[in-house]
Amino acid sequence: MMPKNLSCHPRQEGTASLRRALALLKELGSADEAGLRLTELVSRTGLETSTAHRLLACLVEEGFLQKLDSKRYMLGPQLFELGLVSAVRMDRYAAAEEPLRALAARTGAIAALNQRSAWETIYLKRVSCPDPGITIRGAVGTRLPIGIGAGGIALLASMEAGKSEELLQANDRRYRRFHRHAPDLLRRRLDRARQDGFAVTESFRHPGVHALGLVIPTAAGQEELSLGLVGPGIDAGRPDRLIAEMQRTAREVAAACGD
Repeated sequence: MMPKNLSCHPRQEGTASLRRALALLKELGSADEAGLRLTELVSRTGLETSTAHRLLACLVEEGFLQKLDSKRYMLGPQLFELGLVSAVRMDRYAAAEEPLRALAARTGAIAALNQRSAWETIYLKRVSCPDPGITIRGAVGTRLPIGIGAGGIALLASMEAGKSEELLQANDRRYRRFHRHAPDLLRRRLDRARQDGFAVTESFRHPGVHALGLVIPTAAGQEELSLGLVGPGIDAGRPDRLIAEMQRTAREVAAACGD
């Protein structure tokens, strides 16, 4: 794609406008495959409608977003193209796929490698067994507020209490999109994870479906990676065997990826 004039509007200059545009991209990066409408983006970011509309139009023009006939916005081809370059240079976790695939096959569940990014978690890798028995939303690259998902709870549990509470408060409004009582539920899950040494959660979107999560320690001691396992066959009351399988996989991932 040929570069265009990047000053999409004479009043949109400086880092403030750039941060607003990046906020829109991040929200769309955490949305599902259906994308988001202008009104939803305004609600999520707090931007003025006119400002959001102007920035979205610029991002569509540059190819970073696409606008569907349904008036929903989605990430665009320019991001995909740039991501291809980045992936070649930065996919240091490619070697994690084989241990994850083996874990999914042994447990009949969906295995995921997550990474913390500020107040969010990102799916770095996600592997299903041949017949997981359920369809769970989320693809590689999906961003969620940290704590939504067992891997995120495990990461919060590895932090000092003050830091985890800071992140919980920062995400409060986003949590409530999943369930109005989500912040309280997450704090209870966090307390249990601190006691058990691993996380157990129940899906907000699939009641009765549970997930397990634990942290993958890195050589530098920075607890930024976690392993998640989700599926209809997980017994939240007796997860010992599955946790042992996950601990084995966590060691294999750490060894394979040099952490």
